[in-house]
Amino acid sequence: MSLIIESLNHQIIDGNKTRNLLSNIDLSVSQGECVALMGDSGSGKTTLLNLIAGLEPIQQGSIKVADLQLGQATEKALSELRKKQIGIIFQQYNLLSSLSVRDNIEFSARLAGRYDPLICNKLVNQLDIFSLLDHYPATLSGGEMQRVAIARALCAQPHLLLADEPTGNLDEHNGACVVTLLVELAKRQNTALLLVTHSVNVAQKMDKIYHLAKGKLSLVKGAF
Repeated sequence: MSLIIESLNHQIIDGNKTRNLLSNIDLSVSQGECVALMGDSGSGKTTLLNLIAGLEPIQQGSIKVADLQLGQATEKALSELRKKQIGIIFQQYNLLSSLSVRDNIEFSARLAGRYDPLICNKLVNQLDIFSLLDHYPATLSGGEMQRVAIARALCAQPHLLLADEPTGNLDEHNGACVVTLLVELAKRQNTALLLVTHSVNVAQKMDKIYHLAKGKLSLVKGAF
């Protein structure tokens, strides 16, 4: 099992009150399993991804990624986890402006010690960004940056891939192609994929679909 969440609770300050954003969340994602997470804006989907990635502290409950209990881990251990085990596709892309597209794509893979030029070249062609390799992020459109960010995450061959609206800036055709590629590679590389999306069409391509509302997580597609 690549990801195990048990009895996770998370509160936020909402105006003058404290609000339960996540209430007793239980979730597990196995290696090679593709899971969609849906819910309205502000329901806590991105916060949940940040907690899984060790980017926000766990208030109550347990998250285990690749046998590491995040709540008990040091910052150094969390950094190593993100470097070697977790791939993240952010909504804001988080590309390094001083690096070319080629160097951005290779960056995470080299950090993880998993750089494979054959895998990277194949991803570049599959995502149709070969012509952009010598460009810099500032010259790219939103859709192009999205595809570069996806290539960077997949090139590192992570054991757990967290994707926050990975098709949000792509047209319907490119979005469908990218999701198909994500699923294919997750299965081939035995990567656990947790994908946040507002698109029912995207979610339907996953093995399971969960819906987050009023702090509660419910399974709407998959084995109960």
